[in-house]
Amino acid sequence: MPRSSVLDVPAALERPAATLQKDILDHLDTEAVMTLDSLVSFLPQYGWNQIFEAVDTLARRRRIVLRRHGFEYTLFSLHYAA
Repeated sequence: MPRSSVLDVPAALERPAATLQKDILDHLDTEAVMTLDSLVSFLPQYGWNQIFEAVDTLARRRRIVLRRHGFEYTLFSLHYAA
């Protein structure tokens, strides 16, 4: 195997974080509420750590609400009436 192919970055890692954040926000606009696990299933082209980092960033910027219930994280759209 050529050395360059070993060092190639997978396509999902080349996507900018802003694209992932937009995908998450778009999906939350549709669903309003979802678990982190269901989001990971919905976005198989990204790794779990990429999704968690994007969710963490969005929550810290107050673009979404992130709540922990036991061992499960739930994401809420800001438009969700609790």
